[in-house]
Amino acid sequence: MTLLDTIRARKSVRSFTDEPVSRELLERILWDASRAPSAINMQPWEVHMVLGEERLRLSKRLLTAYRERQVTCGPGTTLPVPDRFMSRARACADGMTPLLERMSIDFRTYVNEGSLNFYGAPAAALIFLDECFLPDRLTDIGSFMAYLVLTAAAYGLSTCPIGLVRAYEDEIKDHLNVPPMKSLVISVALGKGDPTAPINEFRSPRADLDEFVRWID
Repeated sequence: MTLLDTIRARKSVRSFTDEPVSRELLERILWDASRAPSAINMQPWEVHMVLGEERLRLSKRLLTAYRERQVTCGPGTTLPVPDRFMSRARACADGMTPLLERMSIDFRTYVNEGSLNFYGAPAAALIFLDECFLPDRLTDIGSFMAYLVLTAAAYGLSTCPIGLVRAYEDEIKDHLNVPPMKSLVISVALGKGDPTAPINEFRSPRADLDEFVRWID
């Protein structure tokens, strides 16, 4: 499979099998993902890879916190979001809802509790940025995450970036003994996608170029 084939075929998977992923494979994926570009090669990303039983224990704590606090997935801003963006979110929800109905579960429950359970994946990469860096370095984290999901796909693994965990950063840092000066940016679930789960039939559509590109000749 070529790089373009991988880019075009890759999608977020929201139901994983419990088949373990070897540390050796994860090390190869992380090493290749570390080829991502970063400003003056600082490579500011820090990854806490949580596996197996420890991943289950972390999710149990996150789900407990969710049921107490009810912080849910959303656009993450107090400002009005233009409809061209929200319409994409609505289309995504509309596309997933009938598939989740076949699984006898509602959209809100699945997306929120599923996110904090890393959709059942056996491995979760929690990506942190040290607070010594300016917010500009979030672009480097984005580059690393993109390389990570594509490298995982090249090695035959499915992934799903998960942002809701940021709302439960304190619980994560306490549970994993992460120093206070580290900020959680995003997480990525990794594993084998469950081929029998209807939700994995979903593939989100892409916006047309004229919706996000301005040509200046």
